[in-house]
Amino acid sequence: MLPATAPAGALPRTMPAMGFDRHGASERPALRELPVPTPGPGQLLVRLHAAGVGHWDRLERDRVFARRSSRPARFPLVTGAEGAGVVVAAGPGAGDFQAGERVYGLLLRHAGEPGTHAGFALFEGRLARRVPPWISMDQAAVLPVDGMVALRGLRDALAAGARDALVVFGASGGVGHLALQLARAMGLRTLAIASGPDGLRLAARLRADEVVDGRRRGFEREVARFAGTRALALLTAGGEAAARVVAAMPAGSRVAWPEGVGVAPAPRGGTGPGAYATRFEPALLDALHAHAIGNRLLPHVSRRFPLRALSRAFDAIAEHHLGRIAVLTA
Repeated sequence: MLPATAPAGALPRTMPAMGFDRHGASERPALRELPVPTPGPGQLLVRLHAAGVGHWDRLERDRVFARRSSRPARFPLVTGAEGAGVVVAAGPGAGDFQAGERVYGLLLRHAGEPGTHAGFALFEGRLARRVPPWISMDQAAVLPVDGMVALRGLRDALAAGARDALVVFGASGGVGHLALQLARAMGLRTLAIASGPDGLRLAARLRADEVVDGRRRGFEREVARFAGTRALALLTAGGEAAARVVAAMPAGSRVAWPEGVGVAPAPRGGTGPGAYATRFEPALLDALHAHAIGNRLLPHVSRRFPLRALSRAFDAIAEHHLGRIAVLTA
């Protein structure tokens, strides 16, 4: 087990971090030098190599999360909820991690605590796992949030079982491309609805049984044919096209989407469950990690930016892209 502090001189006192001076959609982060945090009980200090960038980071920048908190915001605000790197120190009770081990994890931060868009971060040992040897650091960095959302949707919200027929809308996105891999591991038949030639190619490469272009007129007829008399659907995006998927699902189908995705009500005669929330707990991360090991999940990172270009990564989130976007912090 690691000591609570690294040997003197082994760590710098400060780290690079991208910080926002205030909330707002038009704000841009600036490169700062901030103190390297010290791990407390149950925490790992991780020298980050990569971090995920997701829509939730834009929401944090825009003060959506701060409005729900009773704690005052602290600036500079360092975003980032997931990442991967190397363990350098640990607090008591952080688990049996060793110095130098590659780990990935997610941060459930309180107001003012820095996120993963920095050189170092504090992971809770209970929410960190060892990086499988065949996964790169940037792939591992983007696995936790979307992987847990996808698994929660399939396993719990939809109660998917072997030989079920599953429609994945937004199949080339962050949640969708992982849902395709999980569904295949669970023995489901899949219809992937993606957009753009690159999205269709990714869904086919992930071995979806059928692939449909969601921008094509009348694509919902393919949904109805595939669904037959009953099917499951996981919708990872909203909008008019998602509503067409819902309308095409037969009676008795189950349709689910992550909380925050705006989608029409469940299909005629359907049993929902509709919107579902994901609790980012160790047991769910354990299940995702088991899939990552046993079924060789491979998160797709389509764009990588250096840490100092975080603002470009934020812009890219709102543009068409496949899988996930990451920043390289080392």
